[in-house]
Amino acid sequence: MRAGLLSNQRIIRLINERFVSTWIVKDDLDALAKKGDKLARQLNPHLQYPIMDLMFLTPDGKYVNKLNAYQDFLDVHPDVSVPRSTRKRREKVQTDVEVFLEHVAAHFGVE
Repeated sequence: MRAGLLSNQRIIRLINERFVSTWIVKDDLDALAKKGDKLARQLNPHLQYPIMDLMFLTPDGKYVNKLNAYQDFLDVHPDVSVPRSTRKRREKVQTDVEVFLEHVAAHFGVE
């Protein structure tokens, strides 16, 4: 994703202007959830291992939804192994940028 979607200038600008971007490893999220961390406990059921998820939260930290690297994006970098069985079939072929922008517009009204 870093070599494709997250290197797109339009996506970089949108994330920098409208979102807080961070990441966490599933094992670390598990450990924080077990210690009682409220945000980790909320996100933990939604994060798939070892798949990369882009999770979207409200400003007060409530989970809204996610985009999954293997299921929602087709433009996977050639160095990344993708389990084909997890791919969704889409009638309308979109670039990863289009998928991301459509998702953000639908859930956050941002274009």
